Amino acid sequence: MSNPGPSGRTRPADKFLRLALFRGVHAALLLLCGPSAFPAESTPPEKPVDLTELPLEALMNLDVPKVYAASKIEQKTTEAPSSVTIVTADEIKKFGYRTLADLLRSVPGFNVSYDRNYAFLGARGVSLGDFNSRMLLLVNGHRVNNNLTDGAYIETAFILDVDLIDRVEVIRGPGSVLYGNNAFFGVINVITREGKQVNGVEGSFDYGSYDTYKGRVTIGEQFTNGLHFLVSGTYYDSQGVGDLFYKEFNTPAQNHGVAEDMDADSYGSAFASVGYGDFSLEGAWNRREKTNPTAQFSTTFNDPRLRTIDERSYVTLKYAHNFPDIVDVVAQVYFDHYHFDIGFPQSVIVGTNVVFSTFSTEKDTGEWWGAELQLNKRLWDRHVITFGGEYRDDFLQEQRLSGQPAVNRTRESYGIYLQGDFAIVTNLHLHGGFRYDQYGSFDPSFDPRVALIYNPFQRSTLKAIYDTAFRAPNFSELSDPRLQDIKPETITGYELVYEQEIGPRLRSSLSGFYNDMDDLIVFDSGSFTNFNANTKGVELALETSWPSGIRGRASYSFQETHNTSVSWEMPDSPNHMVKLNLSMPIYKDKIFAGAEFLYTSDRRSLRNTTDPFGQPITVQGSDAGGYGILNLTLFSQNLIKNLEFSASVYNVLDRRYSDPASHFHVQDTIEQNGRTFRIKLTYRF
Repeated sequence: MSNPGPSGRTRPADKFLRLALFRGVHAALLLLCGPSAFPAESTPPEKPVDLTELPLEALMNLDVPKVYAASKIEQKTTEAPSSVTIVTADEIKKFGYRTLADLLRSVPGFNVSYDRNYAFLGARGVSLGDFNSRMLLLVNGHRVNNNLTDGAYIETAFILDVDLIDRVEVIRGPGSVLYGNNAFFGVINVITREGKQVNGVEGSFDYGSYDTYKGRVTIGEQFTNGLHFLVSGTYYDSQGVGDLFYKEFNTPAQNHGVAEDMDADSYGSAFASVGYGDFSLEGAWNRREKTNPTAQFSTTFNDPRLRTIDERSYVTLKYAHNFPDIVDVVAQVYFDHYHFDIGFPQSVIVGTNVVFSTFSTEKDTGEWWGAELQLNKRLWDRHVITFGGEYRDDFLQEQRLSGQPAVNRTRESYGIYLQGDFAIVTNLHLHGGFRYDQYGSFDPSFDPRVALIYNPFQRSTLKAIYDTAFRAPNFSELSDPRLQDIKPETITGYELVYEQEIGPRLRSSLSGFYNDMDDLIVFDSGSFTNFNANTKGVELALETSWPSGIRGRASYSFQETHNTSVSWEMPDSPNHMVKLNLSMPIYKDKIFAGAEFLYTSDRRSLRNTTDPFGQPITVQGSDAGGYGILNLTLFSQNLIKNLEFSASVYNVLDRRYSDPASHFHVQDTIEQNGRTFRIKLTYRF
């Protein structure tokens, strides 16, 4: 802190120093956190403060990132009643993330597996190959899980081009207190860029291994009257790996186990947003087509007709207004669409000849609309009360299988929630709330959350968190009338978090958690069933950022998961994960080198087969061995004005490794790609 002059006033030199420091911190804030995700603040605007009069200690604390989705109000991550990770657009560029799945691989406590069709997200020791229905995925606060499988796609089927991401908020732990269904292990809120961040026309082109290319054009602007808009379109195409060998199909009639040109992947996507005053309108669309080389679902091996098409879209109208000294209002109404299409080629082989062949299809369609209203009230500038409610109508849930009558369902649901953030004393906050949900015809769900947030010292934060969540059986799990005896899943979570700033450049966190889960839904021995499990673990993370441009993250996760109801061990559940990220400038602020190391320990797998009597049975499969991979990225900006360039090499050491397969594969594990590359150019006009 600077010394006052003889009269007690701040010296001009000290004031100048504070001003210069504030500007530097402010620039870092813009880079790290980006603009707010919503057109209006969730709390009343505070009175202007002369930041040049703040002490140095206060200025150094301004770089704490903010999060919205943890409490549905904007707050510092140290104030949120959760363990939170923020990943920014700057990190996406400097580490060469191509998809949301790439980004989430770097987050503490998460593991990602890929079966050459979809990417499956594991959280704190649980991954059951369920299309990520236990993780709530949002885009600007809008739910993008579909209404058939409750799936949240994170690879090329994700609804948004990763280049449009401003930042991603990852909130760990049960979150049904605010979000209801699917916020079982956490919430991921993807916040998009705004028109003013583009301020013109931006184009990009990628090219990479396996004849992979992507082109994008984005137009954005903010006008002096406050009107702003962004429009973007993307096309992606990849031939995929030319030859993939699977020993399970190594016979002459099945091309000696080699799937030729069966890994192709392509999509087209679009995103648009426009805002003026208190209103904003946005919509997104993605259509992805993927050929499946694994002969999943007992289909014919090496037949290109085994492919999936996922088409997802939504449009939402939002309103946010601050009524001074009264209440803040946030409201939205939305419409969503999802379509899924898959072909099933099947053959009977005798010796080296195909004696019988069929082809069938499945076409599923879901449509729904909903509305949400949220009110925030600040009391005595110390407490915040949030009250909200939402309604959703899944008016179309349809499955059409070749040669069978269509299966149709509808479902209505609603929920109301109340939460409060109470400052008991200056350095102790009590955060509590509950939510009541009526989800279809299931019994109502009541989900509370309580958190104590304590700051024993200026740079230290302790959090004690108790929260619960539920997941109701989805349409796909209920589509077969023979499989109706399944219950909603429930989870109770306990977590202790210790966050510590170590000097002005290093931030650390230590989390210990225990989750008790009842009635988890899994496909076991030919039908869906419920089982119980628990998981416990520890997560340690360190993060550093320097004015020179050096930025680093490191984390270690230990997790141990046990089920108490079925004979097999939990699949795709690594005990240990290590993640290291380092980005540093090698030429001024124009060229950066980024390195990422990811280690995942052994994981178990499951396989569906038949017993000696021909009855379906689920058995333990072979282990997917532990692995460590290294990714390198070279990123440059403004070597040529308005031009960005990056070159990335993934799995630099060409490590051979596999991920566990799903229940519906003959294989226990699916081999992943070796060394690959990508180059990318982005230019702003």
